[in-house]
Amino acid sequence: MSLPPWFLGEIPTELLRLARANCEDPVHRQILADWVERYGGEEGRSLCRFFRRDSIVRHDASTWQTLSASEARLVEPFSDLVLGIGDRVVLPLTETQGITMGWVPAGNSWLGGGKKGGQSFYPKKGLRAFTLEKCLWCGIYPVTQEQWQAVMGNNPSHFHGRPNNPVEQVSYKNVQEFLHKVNAANSSSGYLYRLPTANEWEYILRGGPIPKSQRQHEFHPFSKSKSRYDFYFARSKTDLTALSSNDLSFTQANFRGNYPAGAGIKGPNLEATSAVGNYLPNPLGMYDMHGNVWEWTCNKDGSGQKYHGGSWNSNGTDCAASNRGGDDPVKRLNALGFRLLAVPVEE
Repeated sequence: MSLPPWFLGEIPTELLRLARANCEDPVHRQILADWVERYGGEEGRSLCRFFRRDSIVRHDASTWQTLSASEARLVEPFSDLVLGIGDRVVLPLTETQGITMGWVPAGNSWLGGGKKGGQSFYPKKGLRAFTLEKCLWCGIYPVTQEQWQAVMGNNPSHFHGRPNNPVEQVSYKNVQEFLHKVNAANSSSGYLYRLPTANEWEYILRGGPIPKSQRQHEFHPFSKSKSRYDFYFARSKTDLTALSSNDLSFTQANFRGNYPAGAGIKGPNLEATSAVGNYLPNPLGMYDMHGNVWEWTCNKDGSGQKYHGGSWNSNGTDCAASNRGGDDPVKRLNALGFRLLAVPVEE
């Protein structure tokens, strides 16, 4: 999204440049906030409160802010200054049904790392470089039965009648029909809904940017490199500090609990999907990326039919970050669903 018309001009753009170059300096942020409050009208007065957010409070996950759709559109051009991990927006699917999205920062990452399903004693660093060029919004949950019903008017799920459980038994082609309806109904929202690509999905699961410097430690198996792990969780639902490992216990995700990964604790199998959000989120505040249902992804041209994340019927090792499966685009399984992205429409 482009800058608002009232922001165009030498002084405001120079203030914005300085604020971005010194984004950790509250003085530059305050000067920019003063300008938009004075000259930006009602939009500016609303925007200035985002620029003025205290840096300490800004990173306190207990103060997560859910934005309205109009606020999200307003702050989008300034996302590098005003949005942070844990921020959310509620966007419309239908006139009565919304979807909660979490903010995903742009950046560089390394994909493909981990123990590769336990095949190696030493975790391997990710060797596949990936860059998310622009920030985006990602559904904090897989799409639920209730949301699918609201858009499509039916519920194909095997575990029917559980509105807060992920929708399943939807093929890749079914998902494309869902996306077509949602985008047609929200053409003026400023956002395009789509599936993540395979690399975007893994980038999001691993918690966003992974600095290259964190790959340079070669002390096996004690390296702290973020790309060496298979499983990514936050400390709690209100503290998104990363607690990543190569172990997966039945208390962390919905999978075949008696087949944990690594040194994970064994437990019972639910033998069904579970309501979204029952387990801990990942370091970006996204839930159920390990287990519950596999999630469809696509290539940028929309031709891919890969899925990720494992499901209620998977062993723990199948839920690893870099594990990818694939199937016929018309295949429907009771362990296969999807998650949405929302990206700004290019003007």
